[in-house]
Amino acid sequence: MTDAVDRKAVDRGAVEAFLYREARLLDDHRFEDWLALFADDGLYWIPAQPGQTDRFGAASIVHEDRTVLRMRVRRLSHPRAWSLTPQPRSSHLLGNIDVAPAAGGEIEAVASLQVAIYRDGDRTRYDGRQTVRLRPNGGDFEIALKRIDLIDCDGTLGVLPVPI
Repeated sequence: MTDAVDRKAVDRGAVEAFLYREARLLDDHRFEDWLALFADDGLYWIPAQPGQTDRFGAASIVHEDRTVLRMRVRRLSHPRAWSLTPQPRSSHLLGNIDVAPAAGGEIEAVASLQVAIYRDGDRTRYDGRQTVRLRPNGGDFEIALKRIDLIDCDGTLGVLPVPI
C-alpha cells in the first residue's frame, strides 16, 4: 500500500475532533477525563532539548507514564493544591494539523501548539509543536504518546501548574 492510500484511510476529521476535545478538557480542568484518554501504556513527554530523542539518558521537562499522570491528576484535584490557588485559566490553540498513519496501526497527528496560562496576575505562553500518537480504540482513540516540543525548551521555564 502506498503512503497516499494509507493517508486516505485515516479519518482526519475524527483525529482533529479528538485533538480539539483533548485540548478542551485541559482548558476546562477536566483532568480525570483527560487522563482517561491515555492508553494504559501512554506517555506524556516534554523534552528539554531541541530534537531530543533519548527519553532516559537526557533530562526532560516532563516525562510521565500513566501511573505518574494519575498521581498528577489526583494532586490537581486536591482541595489544598497550592498550584491551583487561585485557579489557573488556560487556552489551547492547535493549528497546521497533519495526520498520517504510523507503525503498528497507530496514527500520528502533528500540530502547532500555543497555550496561554493565566494565574494570579501572571500570563505565561508556551509555543511549540505537539506530536500525538493515537491508537484506534472502539470507534475512538487513545493516546499512546503525547510529545510537546517547546520552541524554548532549553530556556528558563517556570513551573507548569497544569498539563499543557
